[in-house]
Order: sequence, then C-alpha cells, then structure tokens
Amino acid sequence: MGQLDMNLLARQLSQLGRDLEAEIAILGQMEDAAVTAEGTFRHYKELHEDALASALLQSKQSSAESRKAEARLACREERQLMEQANLDWDKKKAALRTQHASLQALHRRCEIGRSLLSREKALVGLELSGIS
Repeated sequence: MGQLDMNLLARQLSQLGRDLEAEIAILGQMEDAAVTAEGTFRHYKELHEDALASALLQSKQSSAESRKAEARLACREERQLMEQANLDWDKKKAALRTQHASLQALHRRCEIGRSLLSREKALVGLELSGIS
C-alpha cells in the first residue's frame, strides 16, 4: 500500500477531473438544445394561438362553443406542430435531467477519490514517522 496506491489514486482522480470537464461541455450543449426546443415550442404555440383567434373571428356560427370547435378544427395543423415541438422539448429536458444526474455521480466519485487519496497520504505519513 503506499506510494503505488497513491499514484494510482492520483491518476484516477485526474481522469475523473477530465471526465467531469467533458460532461460539463455536454451539459452546456444540452442546455442550449433544451432552450432552443423551448423557444421553438413557444413559437409554434403563438402561431397556433394566432390561427385559433383568426378562425374564431372568421366563424359565422352563433354559439361560442360551436365557434370554438370550428376554430379548433381549422387550426389542426398548427396544433400538431405545437404538440411535436412540445414533445421535442420534453425529450430534451429529460436528457438534460439525465446529464445532471451523471454529473452529480461524477462529482461524488471525485469526492470519494479525494477522500481515498487523503487517507493514503495519512497512512504514508504515519509509516514515515514510524508510528504504525
């Protein structure tokens, strides 16, 4: 135990640091994709709302419910685009949550590595002082 273990732990900890850096870069890309997907969804939602309002204004029906139903059917394409954009956004948010979980696990691994390295340093210190 001793120097070899400390070197191995130090190399592993260094690799974890590099892994963490790579994961953070991925997280940044995913954050950007999620924001873009949210913007796309909101854009399609607004287009849908505009189309719905336009259809309501053009409707000649007398009851409010029948005008709403007619307008809804007139905006089917915009609603489908909005639904697809929402699904895309939700998938990107799920991937983002998974990436956050991966980063948290990597942080914990780094903490464990640091603790093990500190323990090895303490044991080596004790061996060198002749106490153990």
